[in-house]
Amino acid sequence: MLIRNFMTPDPVTVQPETPVEDIASLLLSHHINGVPVVDGENRLLGVVTAEDLIHRGADERLEPRESVWKENFWVSFLGPQGSHRGKAEGRTAAEVMTKEVHSVEPDMHLSVAARLMIDHRLTSLPVLEAEKVVGVISRTDLLSHLKEMENPLLRED
Repeated sequence: MLIRNFMTPDPVTVQPETPVEDIASLLLSHHINGVPVVDGENRLLGVVTAEDLIHRGADERLEPRESVWKENFWVSFLGPQGSHRGKAEGRTAAEVMTKEVHSVEPDMHLSVAARLMIDHRLTSLPVLEAEKVVGVISRTDLLSHLKEMENPLLRED
């Protein structure tokens, strides 16, 4: 069974400059967990997931900060180099996306996608053909394959 037979073709994608608020709306309205970030030629640049966006909420603190100055000093000293914002402060897809992304090709066997999802705790994978995003395969897509095979674990008796 090939990935192309179970993937979602022409997935929802965003551009690097897409605001995080728009991405959150897309995830909610389409009932999806993430979107590929693509350039003008539909080449994969990264992925933004719900997990990337909840960093914003996780950064909120219930107790007052001891010292904002001290905290900013240590973050700037020990944090990542360069002037890019953290995910909690990011305002665009480019600032919050995960850049190191696992992907699959349409003519790979479903087991390749399943193994990547299990090994790396992923909920979906972009499907690339000639370096361009042509689809997405998710855990739900894999479950539909198991159901089609009449897997006894998924049968309703």
